[in-house]
Amino acid sequence: MQPSDYQNLIDSPAYRQASRRVLRQLLEALLFENALAHGQWRGTLLTLPGRSADGTPVSYQCQAQRTFSFGRVRLISPLLRSDARGICIEAGDPALFLAEIAPWLEADEGRLGQFAAELLATQIKDAQTLHARGNQILRGADYDTLEARLTDGHPVHPSYKSRLGFTLDDNAAYAPEMTAGVTPLLLAARRDRCRWAISTTLHDDSAAHTLLGEADWNRFRDELTRRGLLPEDYLPLPVHPWQWDKAVLPGYHQALACSELAVIGASTECYLPQQSIRTLSNLSTPWHLSLKLAMNLVNTSTSRVLAPHTVLNAPVIGDWLQTLVAEHTDWPGPLARPVLLREVAGVSFTPQAPALGQYGALSCIWRDSVHNHLQPGETAVPMSAAMHVDADGRPFIDDWIKRHGAENWLRRLIERAWLPVLHLLWRHGVALESHAQNMILLHADGLPARVALKDFHDGVRFCRTLLSAPAPALTAPPAEHARINPNSFLEAANADELRDFTFDALFFVNLAELAWLFARFYGMAETHFWRIVRDVLQTYQERHPQWAARYALFDCFADEVAIELLASRRFQPEIRLRTRPSPNPLALAGEPPCP
Repeated sequence: MQPSDYQNLIDSPAYRQASRRVLRQLLEALLFENALAHGQWRGTLLTLPGRSADGTPVSYQCQAQRTFSFGRVRLISPLLRSDARGICIEAGDPALFLAEIAPWLEADEGRLGQFAAELLATQIKDAQTLHARGNQILRGADYDTLEARLTDGHPVHPSYKSRLGFTLDDNAAYAPEMTAGVTPLLLAARRDRCRWAISTTLHDDSAAHTLLGEADWNRFRDELTRRGLLPEDYLPLPVHPWQWDKAVLPGYHQALACSELAVIGASTECYLPQQSIRTLSNLSTPWHLSLKLAMNLVNTSTSRVLAPHTVLNAPVIGDWLQTLVAEHTDWPGPLARPVLLREVAGVSFTPQAPALGQYGALSCIWRDSVHNHLQPGETAVPMSAAMHVDADGRPFIDDWIKRHGAENWLRRLIERAWLPVLHLLWRHGVALESHAQNMILLHADGLPARVALKDFHDGVRFCRTLLSAPAPALTAPPAEHARINPNSFLEAANADELRDFTFDALFFVNLAELAWLFARFYGMAETHFWRIVRDVLQTYQERHPQWAARYALFDCFADEVAIELLASRRFQPEIRLRTRPSPNPLALAGEPPCP
């Protein structure tokens, strides 16, 4: 970007829109997490005292309301800042806000500063993508376009679009909301320097050919032969072009010099990033496998490299889940069996002398495409589209709701998309991190038909003693990885932890957003929304009483559930789980209304 472009972005309505959203999600998260006990309420008016850098008092004010959905607080007006001189303006600086309320936060100073940097990065990158989108209407777009162009990001996490490591020029070139396409660079990696795993549905001697496709396989084989290297000694390793510049070329040139790595060239196929940035859908051949590529990028406070142990586990977990889904016929309804977009292969390269920051920096996972699973009359949309409000101010699902009715549509959504996830928990003891980016809605004329689920390599949890079938044989993470990232684990301690893991993504992050949308646009009270959800779940349980003990074990109607603290964990020491008990709307929805 040129300096004049930067100034135009700062002066744009998109910048103000992004500023409001970052501050809204930050304050909503802090309020939900009880991190701002010094706040003062008068009806719906919230006042937060603060202190400026010179010690003089300031205050922040907004209108907010506590909702039925987990007691989440929603801001219903912009946040205003008043200083000691009585000057009141709309707040626009999340870093300043954090600094001025810091005396009331139990915060580590260094981590709080890092969190502020993430918020500022989110603010400018969200503004950039909103500015680029303009008035584009997404309603009616095809699946791959929707996966790329949805600008919403995480609906709860304050750092929903930080993308630390990206410059604004990088964001323009590679962000899913903005790029026309990404062409990965194909490398060849020596087998004896790689960790490699494939699905049982692939054969090792032909897997590389299958994963690459005909044109890239021929180039892979011919280029290695031309250089006097044996193709059978190497594995294909696609690399994101940003990662090549950022991490591979500066950190792996010795591996290139000694032919542990060899450059084959740009892929013959073009890809479009999905919402997660590092996962690429094949634009040239949509039914071909998607790529999940390691990137030394931090987004929603998480590094986007691919740790070698997760690469090895990805196909194993995919095959295991597919066996659970395919071999058990006790699924609720003829179309409710979920589609699993399995990760069918993974490769991770490690140089002879790994340097700092290289763990997981050169890895790839291949994933099945949803286009292979659509039945006649079905269309796929990312589940996050269901919560999206389009540029014209109408919900993405507005035409569907008008066609099928709000209650009927919601019931079908829970039956066809939520129940399969809960069935895996109740019946099989498997918890999935089913937030909206990991779910794809398959619909017929807007009416929910089935769900496709994805991202299993680190989005699954289970407790061995509670499984319906033996656990998969997995590669354990190294001790250093577990120490640095204590929240990266697959085995849970007990049934409540599995229930809460499911609840956090499926209900708190996902369905609560839909409840808020239905309340604003369709006049459906949140209490009524959750009664409908509760009724669908109870009806299912009554029809399948043989699993009553499992329903009680993984109790989705418990009075409270544990919800992860997404903001507090950014400025407090990292621990295995940082959660708070929250009122369960499914339990409250069953209580008789007050007289």
